[in-house]
Amino acid sequence: MTSKKVLKTAFHSDMLSIDPRKNGDYFSSTIQFMVFRGLMHVNEHKEIAPALAKSYRLSKDKKTYTFHLRDDIFWSDGTKITALDFEKSLKKILSPGFPSLTAQLLYPIKNAEKIAKKELTADHLDVKALDEKTLQINLENPTPYFLFLTSFCTYFPIPSHIEEENPKWLEDPIKYVKYSGPFKLKKWKRGSEIILVKNDKFYDADKIEIDEVHISIVGNEITALNMYEKNEIDFLSSFLSPLPVDFLGTVKKRNDYDLFEIGGSSFCVFNIDKYPFNNQNLRKAFLLSIDRKSITQNITQLNEKIATRCVPPLLTSNKELSFYKDFDIEKAKFHFEKALKELNIDKKDLDLTFTYGSYIIHRKEAEALKSMWEKSLGIQVKLMMFDEASYLAKLHRHDFQMALSRFLVHYNDPMNVLERFKYKKHPKNYANFEDNTFINMLDTANKTINENERIKILEDAERYFIDKAVLAPIYHYNYAIFSKNNVKGIYVGPIGDIYIENAKIIK
Repeated sequence: MTSKKVLKTAFHSDMLSIDPRKNGDYFSSTIQFMVFRGLMHVNEHKEIAPALAKSYRLSKDKKTYTFHLRDDIFWSDGTKITALDFEKSLKKILSPGFPSLTAQLLYPIKNAEKIAKKELTADHLDVKALDEKTLQINLENPTPYFLFLTSFCTYFPIPSHIEEENPKWLEDPIKYVKYSGPFKLKKWKRGSEIILVKNDKFYDADKIEIDEVHISIVGNEITALNMYEKNEIDFLSSFLSPLPVDFLGTVKKRNDYDLFEIGGSSFCVFNIDKYPFNNQNLRKAFLLSIDRKSITQNITQLNEKIATRCVPPLLTSNKELSFYKDFDIEKAKFHFEKALKELNIDKKDLDLTFTYGSYIIHRKEAEALKSMWEKSLGIQVKLMMFDEASYLAKLHRHDFQMALSRFLVHYNDPMNVLERFKYKKHPKNYANFEDNTFINMLDTANKTINENERIKILEDAERYFIDKAVLAPIYHYNYAIFSKNNVKGIYVGPIGDIYIENAKIIK
């Protein structure tokens, strides 16, 4: 009998929910990409390819997508996956009280934003199962990134026959949840271990070589690295398990890793409704007094690009575009003096706190930023570290002055970065920014059919946003995957999604 091929790794934190419609954290979405599928899928070439849909047709006005589903798609219990599963799943996201953190990703669909504003009910979402295998989606405007959206977790269907039979199905996911992806959940010991097994009902099951995936939840970076070095796990991801800072300096000497440029960034976010960062010149002073190269060369050390704009280069055509000079002390001091006059305060009287999470690398970044600001501006900054859950809760409550933060995009377009700051109600708009001029620019971009014109409008919107200094971008992410020599085929998509269905363990 052939022995099982088991792929082992470690996550720093547990997933919060197996339901892809409630997705809001990276650990949950990583598992959801392994156990569910959408209409489309990002392949190993980072291209959008058909998945549960075998084909699609786009109308001449580019506002209606008609998807034709495969004949051989089944939930893991053998029940057919139908177009109605998609329709019900998408409408449920916008139903009253449903706890989705990514409902805004549905806004390109006709009526979605009106439903979110409670101007219409969820049944008005323009998604319709024409028959068992045909799904039609009408959009508000032509949306060039819409196909990519359908490859993201929020658009994955859930088994409507299970949810309707048992409204509490998520309380026992091992027993009740059914899956559409290459793997299914076998065990979930919260805070400790997740085990996935191959889903024999998956349409490409014969191409899946891995029998099981074992994920250990390991909250200590050094412990996770030691597990890798002792061959207790097969691969380690820099996002799912942050690497110890001391280890990062040795990475360049190793040959067991791959780097992937992804759509994500590290930044300082200012609470623009809270004194003293309600002052634009003070925010500009802090933005311009960061030595980004020092951080990427001495702390993160994964060959990241410094951020002199907020949209990651991977999402742009003009990759050399920059909106400010890195570490521009002269300009920083100019804006700082203006801020002090506008605030009518002496710099020694500024009471400043900087909030950050408990990852070791984030502590090092926070300490470096504190030193830069204090040295450049002649001030004192207090550091406030919180465990990850408390830190995120503070960001969502806007309970901070300035904070170290980060984002990964959900789709491959600059709009996904900018739209987060369109309305105060967006769950990731920690700055509490809302500006009518900015809103109008994004609305104009959404209605612009010519792609070159649309990109130009988005660049102008980004320039306007940067001038407001809502954020101080620091660097754009590279994703490191460390894997044993006998492990092949793991790849990372442009939004940082990790895929293991092509993985092979060579004996």
